Amino acid sequence: MARARAGQMLLLATALIVVAGCTGATTSSGPTTSPCGPDARARCSSVTVPADWSHPEKASIRLRVMVFPGAAARPDQDPLFYLAGFGGAATGDDDVAWATSTFADLNQTHDLVLVDQRGTGGSAPQTCPASVEDRTLAADAIRAVVRDCLAGADRTPRHDTTPAAVRDLDRVRAVLGYDRISLYGISYGVTAALAYLQRYGDHVRTAVLDSGSLLDVPLWQLVPTSAEGAFDQLAQRCSAAPECGGSFDPATDLVSVSQDLAAQPARVPVGSTTATVDLPGFLDAVIDDYLATPSTAVLLPADLHDLAGGRWATVLQRRGADQRTVEDGATPVPMQKITITCSDAWADLSPSRVARQPATSFSPAMVAKAAWWDALCSAWPHDPGASGPVRTSVPVVFLNGTADPADPPANVAAAAGTMPNALLVPVPGGAHGVLTGCLVPLVTDFVETGATRDEAAWTACTRSLAAQYPPFPQPGA
Repeated sequence: MARARAGQMLLLATALIVVAGCTGATTSSGPTTSPCGPDARARCSSVTVPADWSHPEKASIRLRVMVFPGAAARPDQDPLFYLAGFGGAATGDDDVAWATSTFADLNQTHDLVLVDQRGTGGSAPQTCPASVEDRTLAADAIRAVVRDCLAGADRTPRHDTTPAAVRDLDRVRAVLGYDRISLYGISYGVTAALAYLQRYGDHVRTAVLDSGSLLDVPLWQLVPTSAEGAFDQLAQRCSAAPECGGSFDPATDLVSVSQDLAAQPARVPVGSTTATVDLPGFLDAVIDDYLATPSTAVLLPADLHDLAGGRWATVLQRRGADQRTVEDGATPVPMQKITITCSDAWADLSPSRVARQPATSFSPAMVAKAAWWDALCSAWPHDPGASGPVRTSVPVVFLNGTADPADPPANVAAAAGTMPNALLVPVPGGAHGVLTGCLVPLVTDFVETGATRDEAAWTACTRSLAAQYPPFPQPGA
């Protein structure tokens, strides 16, 4: 999952880098810099890395990185590296705005570094047409789409793996003249941070890992169970809230909608076109577009009630779907996302393993996805990805929402066995992306000191956050 943001829910079937400024953090042989980015503080340059690290003498690619120098940073002060969610570009407008705002206090004394991972943003991105994600295609048709896509690529996506990306990250660290760095990763950024710790732990001072899972936890296989847990928490909250429980029964409505879609996909007029929603697509939308954030989760009971009554057009209109959003469903697919999904252990979707997972209301989505990914990955070139335990004594804070439909606290529980200085912070009622409010100064202090100090402060903070989550809207609102 990428950084979760409240926004439009689509219940439809579906070079330049910045380096440190005048803080003494760059080496004398570092790249030439120039101003760039959303404000005058950012400094830009280019860093070159091998396209294939096993053959560094061959082709190369250029990465984009954005650094906001700390106003009062000492030359020996460790920077904070921001690692974006799955398929996202760290230097994209939304990520830059969030990172610079959230880490504003920390950025006073530490450089803030944002790196576009290879294959994303300004770092040699490549895409395939949206048809590569068409789950109605048979295996031979998927192979044909892959063959056509790869034939038009400038370079093979085989090497755009997580291990290659962390080697890139360490090259950026060295080029910018930093010895040790701190890491903040969100969602897939947690995967990248853990893989970096696994290989380059000696260069890490602290790490904050927000809403991710361990490298060897097959989180997508577990999503049906994780999503069921998140949905059950939502249903319980709804039952306890008069404005929700008095009008809606989300558990019953979910069963009703799922049964209807299992019998026949919904076809909904949207402008001059038609949106088709099947059961796997609907369940994916519940997970990604509703349960992923508290602000969208509270909208689900009312929407499920309307969908159970067949009022699909009402819900689509309420959530801002129009003809343009239907057409936007044909967005090209980043090749990098395919390579990582086909290679990293956490993304394993082997149909036989998925079939052995306990059945839940959300299982049909993952069963369909597993069959599609199995056919896609069998045709997709990919080097080995990230896997295995991370053994490190680096101080690490894991932040995981108990209502996260993909990365709940259970997915990082084993960290205590191999990461003795890890603090596991479950956030009651939190979904995907929980660093906010009172957690921000605690994280700032942790990065500054390398110590978690009073664990009771973290517990008190997370409990207080639950009272700040959005309430259910009044019926009819």
